[in-house]
Amino acid sequence: MMIVEDEQLILNLMKIVIERNKQLTIVGCFTNPLQALAELPSLKPDVAFLDIEMPEMMGLELAEKVLEVDEDIQIVFTTAYEQYAIEAFKVPAVDYILKPITPEEIERVTNRLLKNHNHMRVIKDKTSQIQKESIFCLGTFEIRNEKRIVIKFPTRKTEELLAYFLIHPNQVVSKWRLTELLWADIDGHRSIQNLYNTIYRLKKTLKEHSKWITLKKVNEGYMLDMSNVKSDVDEFREYLQYHSAISEENLVESERVFKLYKGPLFGLKDYIWKIGLEEQLEKQYSSLTQQIAHYYYSKGEFDEAEKILKTFLSLYPLHDKLNLMLLKLYSSDPDELNLLRSYYDDYVKLLQKELGATPPLETQHFMRRFK
Repeated sequence: MMIVEDEQLILNLMKIVIERNKQLTIVGCFTNPLQALAELPSLKPDVAFLDIEMPEMMGLELAEKVLEVDEDIQIVFTTAYEQYAIEAFKVPAVDYILKPITPEEIERVTNRLLKNHNHMRVIKDKTSQIQKESIFCLGTFEIRNEKRIVIKFPTRKTEELLAYFLIHPNQVVSKWRLTELLWADIDGHRSIQNLYNTIYRLKKTLKEHSKWITLKKVNEGYMLDMSNVKSDVDEFREYLQYHSAISEENLVESERVFKLYKGPLFGLKDYIWKIGLEEQLEKQYSSLTQQIAHYYYSKGEFDEAEKILKTFLSLYPLHDKLNLMLLKLYSSDPDELNLLRSYYDDYVKLLQKELGATPPLETQHFMRRFK
């Protein structure tokens, strides 16, 4: 790990406290953030403890530059000022420590760092075998081939046809079903001809740019062969189909799957046929969020529970049940009552602005005790 702190005395004290923890090894200490940035490539730290207020460069800016060099470095901010917390977690940061730093705080942060490290190792193990296409369907629609180049499709219909196949991988879809979905507004002969032309374009594009995805004709239909590669939505749905209650044993994998969800199915693509699937995936994401947050809450790890809930609410800020869950989380800490009221006021304003509505009665009744 690396430490950047502009005050030498505080840096020395931090070094002493951190070195007591046998899980952490310091590879570099700096009072000058520019020097730290220059030596970063040779030091290759897994973790960077960064002071936020420094004269040469603010810690928030330094963190962004550090992550440009190596996006896997875990950032921990240290500061004497609480007001930077919200900005710090936009970087994103693993944690935020108020000075003076204590052995107990280092122990707490170390546990989180180790958990994240194990999480990233699982992901790297999965991707270090054979580098295949990356297929993103959650929050966007993008396919990158083995050379990490985004595959472009000749027409919107070609792209939409592939999108439908990606939701039904390794399944035969009849040509009549495809024409009904994509060309319902034109007559049968023309719709079939359009399908044949689009199939030809899709096959040609995949043959030129993809090694792992192929489109095959099967009797009166077609099948997208994805035997050797999976999309993010495949992984998400497959895991949720078989996973049990959240436990210490499956927590890392559950969080990995949780992070796969970047937003609604295919992002802003206006495919009519995706609406039902999109709603189903949102419900599954909501359920997984609640399970992980409840697990952390039961373990007394309120910061982790809050982080999970706020990640979900950044995508679906009006979700009744998850907003109430976050409010209950804040209410469990007497020191967070001001935050509880402030968050609720913002929630009320957002509901009024977006829907012209008020919070559910259950939420209103819950908040009356904190007036």
